[in-house]
Amino acid sequence: MVNRGVSRACETCRKRRKKCDETRPRCLRCTKAGRACQGYRRYDELYFRYYVDPASSPTPPAAEKTPLEVFLDDYVVPSIDPTVSRGFLDGLPSFLHGADASSDLVMAAELVAYTSMGHRLGRPDLLDQAAQKYVGLLHSFRITLSSQIHGPTIETLVTAILLGLYEIVSGGIGSRPGQHVAHVHGVCAILSLENSPFDLFTSTQLFQVANPLILKQPLKPSLTLTPGVLCAPISYNSVQNLDTVLIRCHPLFERANSQLADPNSSSETLQATFADALTLEEAFSQWTPSQSEAWHPQLICSLRATKSNCPYYRPGPVHAYFDVYVAAVMNTYRKTYLMLLEVLIKIAPRLSQTDRTTKWMKQSHLLIDDIVASIPYHLARNLHEYTETGQSAVGRPVGGLLLLHPLFVVSTCTIVPPPIQAYVRRCLAWIGKHMGIGQATLLSEARSDQPLPIIPFQQMAEGHVLIWACMLLQPSPSQT
Repeated sequence: MVNRGVSRACETCRKRRKKCDETRPRCLRCTKAGRACQGYRRYDELYFRYYVDPASSPTPPAAEKTPLEVFLDDYVVPSIDPTVSRGFLDGLPSFLHGADASSDLVMAAELVAYTSMGHRLGRPDLLDQAAQKYVGLLHSFRITLSSQIHGPTIETLVTAILLGLYEIVSGGIGSRPGQHVAHVHGVCAILSLENSPFDLFTSTQLFQVANPLILKQPLKPSLTLTPGVLCAPISYNSVQNLDTVLIRCHPLFERANSQLADPNSSSETLQATFADALTLEEAFSQWTPSQSEAWHPQLICSLRATKSNCPYYRPGPVHAYFDVYVAAVMNTYRKTYLMLLEVLIKIAPRLSQTDRTTKWMKQSHLLIDDIVASIPYHLARNLHEYTETGQSAVGRPVGGLLLLHPLFVVSTCTIVPPPIQAYVRRCLAWIGKHMGIGQATLLSEARSDQPLPIIPFQQMAEGHVLIWACMLLQPSPSQT
């Protein structure tokens, strides 16, 4: 018999390999059989059992894994070539190595695993228990912060990042739909300190963008080749990192958002914003050619229109990447460029300058097509199986996590064709259900005609900052 979730049977039934009715405090099966029920394991001692449908995969189910092992398998992406990629949470195993099992860091990672599995398995009891553990962890974490008189440690930063990921994965259970923002601001504050453990000047500005409350001085729109998060980490001296472009978007999008919402905005103010947007569009158009060949997407095939049971199946090209870090940076570029083009296309008619609208629409469709072509790479367990059969087992949740904000922008951007918007909303709903990321379910319900901000850049920055911070973590020298 295959257990499709967390093994929660009493110890007696587990040892006898019998189905347990899970009655508390003693199992009725044991009581009726006259056996001594040895009770139940504590919540933090539970193990997950993966179940793989034999019809969808010939491989046997994986062995029992601890919640921490589940988290590492689901979300950590080691960088196989540090000259090309930073990976994702690549340094986390180094921090966890030798960490106490009851530490805030370990417990935060386990919370993400429990919550993700609770969504995937349809186990509200797991979600409720994780939420209760989260309250206790927050209390412990606040005590830890108050005791660090010399400033936050890297472990504190990583814990804050994982708590933010928990909020994204939980999707705002109960009355906490935007709770991750509090952790985002904490992460930004740590990364923006003068004695931050990461010496990344440009990235400090990037994290300030996500938390304008701590912005001490105007952002510097420098295009100098400085170290950043969103670039090939060791070859940044030869290519422009994306950080330097993104930090210029925030003030522009905020200004455009205000002016487009006001029908009485003067032509002078609109013209100034339009001119700045044109300059920024030029920077975006030059960014892709500056990247190395390893960063370019690889065309796997072009799928034909056919019947498929896979919800994210769509005819058209399918792209693969060096790894999900590279794919995430490319999609960050595409979705932000798409938002910029939306600004230009919306302002142009109000200034009677629509001569380039057709060009911008063509560019926007190229960006949309590339984002859509990356979806199977993020969601399929085996991309080649998907391209051959039109279906595949569910991929690692980290792929869905990195797709959240690009797909949300596509689903709400007014210059995206409605059929594609409907498609990416289905993908978001699928990510929420099958990859266990609760925020994906919430984002799938957004519509471009709802009363959302015209340019929801702040929402994107607040969610994306956790992902950017995850890209900063690198293995310690002793672990590499």
